[in-house]
Amino acid sequence: MLTQQTREIVKATAPVLAEHGYAIIRRFYGRMFEAHPELRNVFNMGHQERGEQQQALARAVYAYASNIDEPTTLAAVLKRIAHKHGSLGVRPEQYPVVGEHLLAAI
Repeated sequence: MLTQQTREIVKATAPVLAEHGYAIIRRFYGRMFEAHPELRNVFNMGHQERGEQQQALARAVYAYASNIDEPTTLAAVLKRIAHKHGSLGVRPEQYPVVGEHLLAAI
């Protein structure tokens, strides 16, 4: 569960994500793949090369930051993302890696 202070910090990033989200996410993937090249196998590299994955993640991160106080708005999207991740074999121990590199990119 996020603290109110953390929610406020996340909300404060929304304008930055709206303006620079794609660049932030490109940096995120670059950092993560450099540090963990084995994670490339988890991602559709065709989507990576065309920028589709970056755009999708940038939109998702912005939507999360913009709607952090609206759990019902987020619930359906997060459920769909969780289902997709499960079908791709994403493992729980991979999420901290993503978090580390996403925060560093932001």
